[in-house]
Amino acid sequence: MAGTGRARAEPSERSVKSPPPARVRCRGRRRLYGSQMLFDTSSNGTTVDVWAFNDGRGNIIGEYLNDELVTVVGGTVQPGPDGRYGAGTVRIGHNTGASTESAFSEIIALVPELWSASHRGDGIVSGYLTKKSVKSEDFLKIYPQGDNVTLSLVGEWGVCFDPRDPAQDPTNRSTWLYTENAVLHLLDHFMSDRGFSYADRIAPVEQYWIDAANVCDEASPLAAGGTEPRYRACVAYDFTKAPADVVSELLSCFDGWTGQDENGCQIVYAGKLYEPAVSMGPDQIVGYSHQEFVEEEDRINELVVQYVSSQHDYNAVEGQSWRDEDDISARGKVNSDGLSLQVPSFPQARRLAKRSMAKRCAPHRGTIVTTVEGRAILGHRYIDLEITEAGATFYSGVAEIVSAERDYDTGGVSFAWLAVDANVDAWNAATEEGEPAPESGRVAQEPLDAPTISTAEPQFEAEDTVARALLDISGPDRDDLTWFARWRLDGDVSWNEATYADLDPGTPVSVLTGLLPINATVEIQAAYQVGDGRKSPWSATEEVDTTPPA
Repeated sequence: MAGTGRARAEPSERSVKSPPPARVRCRGRRRLYGSQMLFDTSSNGTTVDVWAFNDGRGNIIGEYLNDELVTVVGGTVQPGPDGRYGAGTVRIGHNTGASTESAFSEIIALVPELWSASHRGDGIVSGYLTKKSVKSEDFLKIYPQGDNVTLSLVGEWGVCFDPRDPAQDPTNRSTWLYTENAVLHLLDHFMSDRGFSYADRIAPVEQYWIDAANVCDEASPLAAGGTEPRYRACVAYDFTKAPADVVSELLSCFDGWTGQDENGCQIVYAGKLYEPAVSMGPDQIVGYSHQEFVEEEDRINELVVQYVSSQHDYNAVEGQSWRDEDDISARGKVNSDGLSLQVPSFPQARRLAKRSMAKRCAPHRGTIVTTVEGRAILGHRYIDLEITEAGATFYSGVAEIVSAERDYDTGGVSFAWLAVDANVDAWNAATEEGEPAPESGRVAQEPLDAPTISTAEPQFEAEDTVARALLDISGPDRDDLTWFARWRLDGDVSWNEATYADLDPGTPVSVLTGLLPINATVEIQAAYQVGDGRKSPWSATEEVDTTPPA
């Protein structure tokens, strides 16, 4: 009897090509995943993985398998409490990215046909992971996640030149050191990635870089006590990222400003208000635009703050948002935007959020076209600006230069500007630092109620030349309260804050503020902190008129 059969499919072969991965560069302390360089299995069943992690040097301080921090002794991963990675089955190795490296001898021994002494990886931090084969009945105990195990490394990445250190030579990388200083990271980007000549582009304006680096190292107080450096960074990027985007990412870590002076030298300023050295007035202004408001669609009253947290395995996490509660209340809605920062500290991220909000909500902004004399602003971040026309003054005060370029019609410059909040550097860690991302297992506590300012009366001294405000504030009747009051001029964005820790317990309490501006309408709010460190919401705003009585 004849049978029937199925037609056999012709064998086919498909080649999948993957582009070479881009190099990654990181500066600061960060956890990095690698780009796969080798993925294979040796003749004895041991799987072999090799990754490239960072372009440049790195001091490795921690190893992760997937999202688990592991302990490595003599290259062998120590078993976990449940027996995973036990019996010496998993090994890890890495180098430091020296200019001349040595190939991994362990990888050469396992796959000599694929890896040889010439696979050194000069100037690149690379690492490997090997996993021995085990009996089938032990496989899920040793490898509970199967063969899907990825290595990531925590390191202190990169070295940077520091012009403040006489032992360092800008032409000799071996003299450079690891740093988390955000300004020095930007300097290294210009020197190492962009090829800027230090002698031609940096040395003539070296003092700008020294001053900015010193700002980054300034001690900033923490709510829990102690201090931290003002601006640190842990920026990672691959080499496909546009240079302007890399500069923007680095600048965001210290609210920085960089540009070229008239000689083409690269200058820099860190995020700190300083006294302007240049003035711009009607005699230098050819044309201008002036805006005294922020468009509804651009008015942001909440910034969702994201940072890199070592308490969360060096992942990017969100802490308490920076909010303008007065604007939220007035509008009846939240206009939110994100602020994603590659910084290792939530308090730093909150300080940067305050500065960012002040800029986004600046009450004055515009553009200016100048005469030839206006070229004096090049290389300056802050200027004294006066816009006057037909006897009317539309703006007079400190302005920040947002962008500037030569104007070939006038011979001067064209620049965009915005008003500067004089209180932008004011910082009260106890009330403004906020709460970082909660750690695993953290129990939420009951919210605190906002206090109430029952009365707010002006108090005049020194023959009515000095004003304060006397506040009666109602809140909880507790012995562990620390009180705070803050004020600002009507229409300003940032607050001036003060702490009152020595008030007698009870309710209400009386608070006499510090000196207030005379002949002004001042907005005042109050809040309190309980003994475990939690802070209440701010009270409703009360206005005080500091105009002396006739």
